[in-house]
Amino acid sequence: MLVALAAAGLLAVGCSSPPEAGSTTEVSYLWVVNSEGGSITGSGDTGLTLTLTGVRDYATQFADRPVRHAYVLSTTDFAERWEQWFSLVTPNAVLSFTEPASPMPASIVLEVTNPVYDKAARTLMFDATRLHREPDPHPDAVEAIALPNVPTPVTFISGALFIDSAGDEALPEVPASDSAATTSQAPTSESATASPDISGSPVPEQPLAAAAMATYNVGDTGPGGGIVFYDAGTVQPWGQYLEVAPARWNGSTRDPLDTWCDHLGEVDAATSTAIGAGAENTTAMLAACSSGAANTASVYRGGGMADWFLPSQGELNALYGQRNSIGWFPAVNYWSSSQRDATYAWLQRLSDGLQSFTNKIHPRIPGYIRPVRAF
Repeated sequence: MLVALAAAGLLAVGCSSPPEAGSTTEVSYLWVVNSEGGSITGSGDTGLTLTLTGVRDYATQFADRPVRHAYVLSTTDFAERWEQWFSLVTPNAVLSFTEPASPMPASIVLEVTNPVYDKAARTLMFDATRLHREPDPHPDAVEAIALPNVPTPVTFISGALFIDSAGDEALPEVPASDSAATTSQAPTSESATASPDISGSPVPEQPLAAAAMATYNVGDTGPGGGIVFYDAGTVQPWGQYLEVAPARWNGSTRDPLDTWCDHLGEVDAATSTAIGAGAENTTAMLAACSSGAANTASVYRGGGMADWFLPSQGELNALYGQRNSIGWFPAVNYWSSSQRDATYAWLQRLSDGLQSFTNKIHPRIPGYIRPVRAF
């Protein structure tokens, strides 16, 4: 029996058709969890409980378009990270199941929330609300019929639960208290080229000198509204502190995905991997690339600051070292601004620190982007 869970979240290996250069296309994911049975308890349309029984302690995730990949995550982590994935959008789900007395599967559409996984009991439970819809209003629908009624409670011996991840749809605007800079949409490839103010309303730049006079600890909120993740101890030529843009910095629950540059070739002065080199690397990338990771990072205006950049390999590794102080990062690869050569650039997986390099324009493992700034 397969229980398939489609969620927004992690990107891993295997990309045969990467997005266009400059694209920030959202990717919808499918989770697959093995289960031996389950039940829907309660009656009516609200206040239902969906219980999956005999659940194995891992979930397999995959996507087909615009990238292909496969990834395995423990069911414990899947349940714990649910709130981060679906805090803005409550997902719809289709449960296709087989009852003991019926050889044919039935279907029921639900909204599912609040997963609770009991590893010892091998159960995964959701709060659920039943959805009813009239015949499909889509103009391409050939034969529109209403959803069949499935009486509850029900016990099933096999089934599949498909959870929609919200895909490419614009997410609701995040309250200002949750993020220093938000919009209702992630930046598009056109907006990255035009260098919009992702923070929404332009704010005058603030003098760096005033910010540098203050003392910060790792984990503090920086002057740009990000989270401080590095302190050099003393003032360096590039500054003393590094802060990283907060989650949802681009108005989405997911960081944007992009290529490193829109063409291959050596980028002058973008070879340093040192801490403090990210800004210079990014400047070199902006001069050589009309779109790509540096262009996407540099348009951010958190805190009214216009000096956000793509971190160097060393800065990205420092960010990984303080991931517990900053908050959870998905198990995906993030671009650095450090190139290896004319063809490859460095990236790092912020879930376990693995560093690797991949093709700048057609990565087998596409890179995600999180801006940082020095002060």
